[in-house]
Amino acid sequence: MINFKNKTSVAITILMTLTIAVTLVALPSANAHDPPWTIASYAYIVPAPNPVGIGQTAAIIMWIDTPLPNSAVQNDVRRHDYKLTITKPDGTTEVKTWPVVDDTTSVQAYQYTPDAVGVYTLKFEYAQQVYRFSDTTLAYTNDTFSAASKTTTLTVQEEPLPAATSSYPLPAEYWTRPIEGQNTDWYTISSNFLGRPYTPGAGAAYGMPGNIQPYGPAPNSAHVMWTKPIQYGGVVGGEGIGINGNTFYTGGSYNVRYSNPLIMYGTLYYQEPYGNSGGGGDYVAVDLRTGAELWRINTTATGTNLVPSFGYLYDYESPNQHGILPNGLLIATSGSSWRAYDPQTGVLTSMEITNVPSGNGIAGPHGEYIKYVLTNSGTSSNPNWYLAQWNSSNVFGGGSGLSPANWYSGKVPGNCPIIPGPSGSNNNWNGSMWVTSSVRSSQGYVAVTTPAYDWNVSVTLTPGSWSVAGDFLSTAILADLDNLVLLIQGSLGVHPGDFAPGAAIPAMGANITAVNLDVSKGLRGSNLWTEFYPPAPGNNTRGIQGFDPENEVFIFWDKEDLILQGYSLTNGKFLWKTEPTNDWMYMPNSVLVAYGKAYWTGYGGVTYCYDIKSGDLLWTYGNGGPGNSTDSGLETPWGRYPTFVDIIADGKVYLSSTEHSPNTPLYKDALFRCLNATTGEEIWTLLGYATQMYGGTDIIADGFLAFLNCYDMQIYSVGKGPSAMKVEAPTAAVTLGSSLVIRGTVTDISAGTKQNEQAARFPNGVPAVSDASQGAWMEYVYMQKPRPMNTIGVPITLSVVDANGNYRDIGMTTSDANGFFAFTWKPDIEGQYMVYASFAGSESYWPSHAVTAFAVDPAPPTPAPTQASTVSMADTYLLPGIVSIIIVIVIIGAIIILMLRKRQ
Repeated sequence: MINFKNKTSVAITILMTLTIAVTLVALPSANAHDPPWTIASYAYIVPAPNPVGIGQTAAIIMWIDTPLPNSAVQNDVRRHDYKLTITKPDGTTEVKTWPVVDDTTSVQAYQYTPDAVGVYTLKFEYAQQVYRFSDTTLAYTNDTFSAASKTTTLTVQEEPLPAATSSYPLPAEYWTRPIEGQNTDWYTISSNFLGRPYTPGAGAAYGMPGNIQPYGPAPNSAHVMWTKPIQYGGVVGGEGIGINGNTFYTGGSYNVRYSNPLIMYGTLYYQEPYGNSGGGGDYVAVDLRTGAELWRINTTATGTNLVPSFGYLYDYESPNQHGILPNGLLIATSGSSWRAYDPQTGVLTSMEITNVPSGNGIAGPHGEYIKYVLTNSGTSSNPNWYLAQWNSSNVFGGGSGLSPANWYSGKVPGNCPIIPGPSGSNNNWNGSMWVTSSVRSSQGYVAVTTPAYDWNVSVTLTPGSWSVAGDFLSTAILADLDNLVLLIQGSLGVHPGDFAPGAAIPAMGANITAVNLDVSKGLRGSNLWTEFYPPAPGNNTRGIQGFDPENEVFIFWDKEDLILQGYSLTNGKFLWKTEPTNDWMYMPNSVLVAYGKAYWTGYGGVTYCYDIKSGDLLWTYGNGGPGNSTDSGLETPWGRYPTFVDIIADGKVYLSSTEHSPNTPLYKDALFRCLNATTGEEIWTLLGYATQMYGGTDIIADGFLAFLNCYDMQIYSVGKGPSAMKVEAPTAAVTLGSSLVIRGTVTDISAGTKQNEQAARFPNGVPAVSDASQGAWMEYVYMQKPRPMNTIGVPITLSVVDANGNYRDIGMTTSDANGFFAFTWKPDIEGQYMVYASFAGSESYWPSHAVTAFAVDPAPPTPAPTQASTVSMADTYLLPGIVSIIIVIVIIGAIIILMLRKRQ
């Protein structure tokens, strides 16, 4: 099979480009003339590959020698009426036509899969064409480009061609970036965390960068890769500082450190705090895998005080260029202005985009930043509403605005694409939506009029004030690209207690309208449904806390009654309501939607998982026994540790504990927790106190979790790290029949093990331990906790290649808490052996192995047996009997002599 990109194969495109470049030079420049010219045309057709196997796809590439003069992306000058006739070996034919060739170069590609062996005839025909297009002032208008044709053959054989390499295998060892370009499938194990809107999460609290990582893996173990201080942290030491054991201020809820971290291309970006503020300090880039600092900048040095808000990776596709524009951008927003940093160097580029619409957005399919702008050109009582889709790629990094060749300089090409006003009775183009953006270049500001909007359509709304709907805290808009957007008028319900005395309370009750964005379902801008939602009963505060277009559900949250209600995105109707929880889960609880489920956490310390379609409670976490408990005993006044969702990724939910304004010293034994998102099963835990109330700013990319631990004010990177093995065997030969001992070590060689403290404490290396022991072991290695007494090492497989060249496993053993292992074995043949000690890896470590050798000498020769003498019957019976009689006679004689002496 052949893979196409933009209708042509790479090799053919290069050939086309060279041919076009030559022929364009030869084509005369002319204005319209009388009589009109007739210009010769030359047709070309190439099938590739040729020959091809039956059932395999071939690319048939057709073109005329040169593009039509003046042909450009921005106009309608194109070749017309291409015809391809395929005659099969049995004489039957297939015909394919193209009334208009979209490609400006005149190239047309067609993928064809033959179903019979033999020779196919391919005939390409180009009809005569008169040069007439919408712009009648163009040179060559009314000239004729003559017809042309070309015939070739395609041979189809029984034997298939070797399959194309789609990708090299996924890694079996520790890996780092860059990912070599042929390892296509590695996209599944790599990811970026670009912030909103690229990491979504309706319901996320307080401007967090998005709580859903939709791509790549996430850690299945508490293994720590490295730690790095962001400020002084932990116990201050000494006395006379208020409270004995007092700690440094962690930022609480309003001076939050590490508030908007980002990850791009394996680099973690964050701002250090300055003084009591949450930010204001240097902006820093570090390697996600090692913690090595790559660059730091003082964002206030130039007076800009611009801190990146999100990462921008745009896939620029044009006839001449494909792929992500290097090196991407770090976009800093300031009001309606965007400035850009180079993420590789930290340089603030000269590019500046102004007149960016306000509000949040969603991600486009190529990395665009999409915003929906609702405008009323009429009056409040007699409205004339327009909805427009603003697209960042229309302003910079695409076919208009900033030229990709001047990606950082801010220079603007002289021509911008003209997007015609939409057709249709309700699609009136509002000229005010054609904005003039100012683009800052090194030469100053250059004004460019550009249609920054993809489309602008009329929408029918009732009189009054409307806006694009957002979630409860307006951190996410409720829109789905090319599907629908929710517009809202009024308020769903606000508790009077949330307002200062005398403050105006918004009107209760809201209209919500779902506006169609899918042209396959009808006119863009038409209303799918409109529903009025009365105020929440009992002066409840109500907001939208979940939005799931895939499952066509959105969720209301009634804060004081502690219930969730599901409504249909298909018609706006009620679907389900949850029972009130028994735990105090006071505002603003975290409700996040992923995998067709709604996850709800809060101060009550219990996580609730509901089915998004039915509202059924699927599982809870925190109110069970061991492995399912957030019980805090007397440590907190809550009874349980307040627990919030930090991030959801890779089928897992990551929780942390924190509160609004914790006292110092902080509560002991708070944990970061990883749960199975489907079952609620606890996968791992690690001591740590999160950065801010209602969920910390934990982020995940490339399989690593990066978070700030307020117990010591260090950034932790958690994920799968490298391991190393050593193995030894006796250096002197052993004798066949004797046992020998194979011994060695297996260690963790992540960057953190080489930090000053860890290197001093573990001069022989940090032992690698089992996944089950990982949490407590990491707390010992990095958090100065007591050494755990029940640590289990990792399994080691011992194998040999014997003197006969046979490879075989000889056994398994497990390393201990020192990383040491030993194995006793008795070789069974003489000669030299190679020994392989292998650790297959785990969720905490990538595999490692080591090799050594030993020799086995022959056993010493066995001594020859001694000849036994022949024993006669007399020797066996007679002589011993005679000897015994003599002994008896001697004894009796001695007794008689003694008796005679006594008588005398």
